[in-house]
Amino acid sequence: MAENFEERLPYLMRRVSTALAQQVDRALREFSLTHTQLGALAQLGLVDPGALSGATLGQRNGVTAQSMSTAIAGLLERGLVDREPHPTHGRILQVRITPAGAELLTRAQAATRKAEDRTLAFLDAEQQRQLRNVLRTMMQALDLYLYFPDADEDRP
Repeated sequence: MAENFEERLPYLMRRVSTALAQQVDRALREFSLTHTQLGALAQLGLVDPGALSGATLGQRNGVTAQSMSTAIAGLLERGLVDREPHPTHGRILQVRITPAGAELLTRAQAATRKAEDRTLAFLDAEQQRQLRNVLRTMMQALDLYLYFPDADEDRP
């Protein structure tokens, strides 16, 4: 007899993640944004008025450099970000959010928050806090990027 896959945490996490991603996709259509573009804007919004390289944005969002490059190109075309040479590393280009990008980010985050709220509505505040802490612990164990406001912004 086959193992009950619904007892496996990775399977359950993937199912929840996929369902939430689909809801967020629907919310992002209104803004003509992809998840990767939203992630880039969100990271840049955290460091505003600073800038980050495309490689750093890709690493922080868990996507390939090529995927992030494509996302940045779309954001550049729409005037949502600017790109400039790094002040000390001439071959590195930095990306910075524009005022239009910051404004769109605010609206897109409000829309995606509604999808998140629908998904989490069945959890009380304490359960949400516990889930957030467990997921952050897992991210740290997997050496995934987590934003810490007091950390060095150039840290990958």
